[in-house]
Amino acid sequence: MNKYLIAENLKTKRTMLRKMLIFIPILCSILGSTFDFLGFGYFTTDSVFTSINYWSLLWMPALIALLTSMFHKLEQSSTGYKTIFSFPIDLKKSWISKITLLSSFTLMSSIFLCVILTILNMIFSRTQTNSVPFYYCLIAIITSWLTSLWQIPLCLWLSKKINFFVLLLGTCAANMELGAAYAPSSLWWLSPWTFPLRLQCPILHYHPNGLPLEPGSSLLTPSVIPVGILIGIFLFLILITFTTYSFKKSEVR
Repeated sequence: MNKYLIAENLKTKRTMLRKMLIFIPILCSILGSTFDFLGFGYFTTDSVFTSINYWSLLWMPALIALLTSMFHKLEQSSTGYKTIFSFPIDLKKSWISKITLLSSFTLMSSIFLCVILTILNMIFSRTQTNSVPFYYCLIAIITSWLTSLWQIPLCLWLSKKINFFVLLLGTCAANMELGAAYAPSSLWWLSPWTFPLRLQCPILHYHPNGLPLEPGSSLLTPSVIPVGILIGIFLFLILITFTTYSFKKSEVR
């Protein structure tokens, strides 16, 4: 399996794909800080929560759509998948290694965002008591990453079926319409797009719409965290199984 991971990783060297891992978190933090500054006239801890909220709602799904589409484009442009299907390669390991690599890329990008937000918070917070601890950001962002993993095999599979812009717009629209709209609902667990936003409520004490939650709010219940993570990982494994089977049955066109 390590050989497959190394081979897939080599394909991404000196490509825009790796640059996106840095560019998207920077863009997310800049926009979060800008909106915070426009609202208060100075940097506050709210910009950390705003950026994490934006990350879960829009930037992480957009990053996944970008990475999966660009990864497919790399493969399509180089050999058109002919190398994979023509040689005695284990298609199952090849597909799973792609998903594993992209999952690790999104994790690195998420941690990079966490570091950026922590540094900005330490620099611009007016008092030490107002600063947001690093582990708060890390827990929230890792939770967002875990519950977004299922989108990677789905988007990678869809990238072979539909246009890049359709995938990007569809992914972002689904996260906003089926995520933000239903995250506060008691039936949030029926829509996996709600998981990153809903699970952050008891961690950051912020509503999915970006506003602070009132004490005693039902959205502060921490029991949703293990439920959402378990369902998200289970869905991730199901989609890996389905997309792997589909990839093994596909043919070069």
